[in-house]
Amino acid sequence: MLANIGHGAVVIGLAVSLFTAAASVLAARSGDIGLATAGRRAMYVACGLSAIACGVMVVALVGHDFSILYVAGNNATTTPPFYSFISLWAALEGSILFWTLLLTGWSSLLLYRYRSAHPALMPWAAAGLAVVAAFFFAVMTWPGDPFVSVTPVSTEGNGPNALLQNHPFMGLHPPLLYLGYTGLAIPFALTVAALVTRRLDGEWLTLVRRWTLVPWIFLTAGIVAGAWWSYEVLGWGGYWAWDPVENAALLPWLTATAFIHSAMVAERGRSLRTWTVILVTTTFVLTLLGTFLTRSGVIESVHSFTQSAIGAWFLAAVLAALVVGAGMVVWRVADLAGTGPPPALVSRESAFLLNNLLFAGLAFAVLFGTLYPLLAEALSGERLSVGAPWFDRVSAPFFAALLFLAGVGPALPWGAASWEIVRARFVLPVLVGVGAAVVLAAAGLQGAAPLLTIGLAGFSATVLVGEVVRAARGRARSSAEDPVRAAWGVVTRNRRRYGGYLAHVGVLVAAVAVAVSASGSVQVTAILTPGQSASLGAYTVTHRQLIREPLAADPRVFETRAELDVSGPQAGSVSPALRDYPNSVPAIATPTVMTSIGEDFYLTLMAYDPDSGAVTLRLFINPLVAWIWVGGAVVVLGAGFAIWPGHRAVASAATVATAKA
Repeated sequence: MLANIGHGAVVIGLAVSLFTAAASVLAARSGDIGLATAGRRAMYVACGLSAIACGVMVVALVGHDFSILYVAGNNATTTPPFYSFISLWAALEGSILFWTLLLTGWSSLLLYRYRSAHPALMPWAAAGLAVVAAFFFAVMTWPGDPFVSVTPVSTEGNGPNALLQNHPFMGLHPPLLYLGYTGLAIPFALTVAALVTRRLDGEWLTLVRRWTLVPWIFLTAGIVAGAWWSYEVLGWGGYWAWDPVENAALLPWLTATAFIHSAMVAERGRSLRTWTVILVTTTFVLTLLGTFLTRSGVIESVHSFTQSAIGAWFLAAVLAALVVGAGMVVWRVADLAGTGPPPALVSRESAFLLNNLLFAGLAFAVLFGTLYPLLAEALSGERLSVGAPWFDRVSAPFFAALLFLAGVGPALPWGAASWEIVRARFVLPVLVGVGAAVVLAAAGLQGAAPLLTIGLAGFSATVLVGEVVRAARGRARSSAEDPVRAAWGVVTRNRRRYGGYLAHVGVLVAAVAVAVSASGSVQVTAILTPGQSASLGAYTVTHRQLIREPLAADPRVFETRAELDVSGPQAGSVSPALRDYPNSVPAIATPTVMTSIGEDFYLTLMAYDPDSGAVTLRLFINPLVAWIWVGGAVVVLGAGFAIWPGHRAVASAATVATAKA
């Protein structure tokens, strides 16, 4: 019964999406308001049908309805309710179902928000979004049906993937990432609509930039949460391994970040319009490519799903999006061509242009390293791998240059900068950056990478603070306000600019933490019998006993944990463990992380001898890791502050609403 309801909602959703596309195109061509309204409302219906299908699947998962193949493969009677619920996105078909809900939700939000605005753009945008939604409904109708029934009905299921029920972050990381991925369909649809209607003006750029920044925030939060999940769950002591699926999430983030910066230049004149459109198109294509890599089975990763027939569908979608995007750019290349003079060499425009080139170059390098093994195997049959050392070596110059530009760009004026301005705004930041690196080197910090990163971060942070201080002083002199009130007034009157500065500060904090933790991490492997101790740095670990017992929450899962006493800068009793899930070989590590603002003491149980009680432990000291999460949070807060409406925007919206009433 539930399977029929869910599948029926999917099939009707496909028909409704196709109707939305057809009605919207006809409305765009004829100017018929009634057809546009029908298309918009049909998108709401598609979203409702997605919600019904997702609701049916959640009911089946929580109720352990093993007559549905997806439930039987990803649920068990002993699976806790929380993990039963989030199993909606724990495997292939369910993740596509959840993806479609988010996509139609974003689309409905856009069309409702502008139901009486941008009448030339919205029907075409609705048509584009409806085509994308129809594709996902079609995938669920044929190769990726989440509601396939199974007989005979088993009394027990396999349970979720062990890695996906070993930490509650599974309930946070994928939804954030999916919100970012699906939301990036909005700027692509708006861009196609602008190209079709030839409305490539500042209004379109402002609209697209706003609707890129919101999913960019979710994508950023999803990437940071994923790194945190990896650190807390996988037990290897790290947070980023340049895994192909990690790269698939990073790629659209890089191009979307480049677009956000490029749009600021394009809004001020006619330059970088073509480049801006290319970035929007590339970002959307990369979201589809990431979905293909994750769901096709062509790569092996702890993040990827099993091999499936939907891989060919997504590859076709990637090619179609490329053809549409490239064709639209070629079609409207004359309208996109810049009309102004080239920017001065030393100017904010040039800094943004270089910033864009660096982001694009980094994205290409990551894409090449990710796809090269696949291409090599397809052409020669030889299995190759591109590991983390290659990515570290290739990406380091890009990241260093971007950290430098994070300070240079905001300090340079639009137009052209004189030598006097350059000297006045950069002498102190250079001294601070060099001084910070020298002082920390003298204090014992080793390694070129962390010292260079700290120097660049000190330089850029000083520039950003100096920009706020200079603007606040000017306001204080003209308004007689105290410095704090003047600074707050400056920041809140230009949220977009200073929210961006705050996001830059978050990037600088995270960059320093990554550089120091990567170069300063130390580790040791120790084999201990009960009563023995091992030391690492200032820490001493004493093994008390080995305990093996079923989990209270899920008796099918056996947990073997080492009871340890830790003394040192952080002290206490800890219990790193290995968990044996019914459908998982080998056992899943459950590390213990003792966190402080200065360093983490990280302990993983690698192996054990049940007869002697001996354990094999891997111990890490990872400096400054907590600041990676702090930096990520600051980036999200800064971006959120940048798009939060100010008093003027709120007042204007209230005035419009009053006038309509």
